[in-house]
Amino acid sequence: MINRKRFILGSAAAVGSYAFGGLAFSAMVATSASADGIVDKVAMWGYVLDKTPTTCPFMFGRTDFSLERAAEEFGARKAMYMNSCFNPAYVASHFDYWGAECVANCISNRLTDLQLDKLRGMDEVWCAATHGQKFESSIAIAKMSLKHPNIVGINFDDFNPNNAELGMDVVSFRALKAAVRSINPKLKFSVVSYAKDSNGTNFDLSPFRGEIDHVSRWKWVTDADYWKRLREEIAELRREVGPGVEIVHGLYLHGFAKNMKCRDPLPLDYFKLSVSAALDAVADGVLDGVILPQVAWYSAPTHQEHYKWLRKTLEERRLAR
Repeated sequence: MINRKRFILGSAAAVGSYAFGGLAFSAMVATSASADGIVDKVAMWGYVLDKTPTTCPFMFGRTDFSLERAAEEFGARKAMYMNSCFNPAYVASHFDYWGAECVANCISNRLTDLQLDKLRGMDEVWCAATHGQKFESSIAIAKMSLKHPNIVGINFDDFNPNNAELGMDVVSFRALKAAVRSINPKLKFSVVSYAKDSNGTNFDLSPFRGEIDHVSRWKWVTDADYWKRLREEIAELRREVGPGVEIVHGLYLHGFAKNMKCRDPLPLDYFKLSVSAALDAVADGVLDGVILPQVAWYSAPTHQEHYKWLRKTLEERRLAR
């Protein structure tokens, strides 16, 4: 059920400092020993990097921000592990400009102890099912969850029930779910859902009512009015998926809606609007949490104002249990 407690200002167990790209900043580090010190409504979305600095999916240039580092900096206890969303063949056919370094340090060792051990301190890890290999990768995730018990679920990014590469119909979904739960009955299922945009990526999830446990909603295009009517948007999604499903909202940092090779962050005022609206919705019990994606961009000089504002805002509005 939705936790309706308000945000409170919390305290961190320790303050450290990091530096990258000639920039230094203090890092608030939370401890798992104190529930009040955990931002338990925030999940980080990104990639575990075998070596840093390195190139990374959906980022241009090199980054020092592996997923576990970003989680530590924000005191987050939940991770959306995206390495397993792609295999080398999919990268070669869809994102060949990522290059060999990206594949070597991010994709090749997906779903291995080398990467998942770096997330062993997280309370929750959601592993992405692989595009084009949803069934096979879900079975692999289920098997890894027996060794890594903090793997709590499988995430279907860009879920499209009409596209076999990105999703499946409800009958196939039920079959996959049964196969996964024959290995680990505790695993949950999450799907990415886009708000209604002109790009035609919004799909009615009501046929999957009772089948999914968690939905992350995303607003691809910039639309200030959307955030003003956020409660109505989430209420409509809630009617589709039912009262028992967790609904969280992703908060884009980067301006990919311009095009997939864009180098710029979102306009700062729009970014602040989206984050503030989503945090207010969590505080009011409309949303169950937020996702902070694209953590690799935290090392980019072009994104520092956004990053620092986000850190400061979350430190001021620490989420309570």
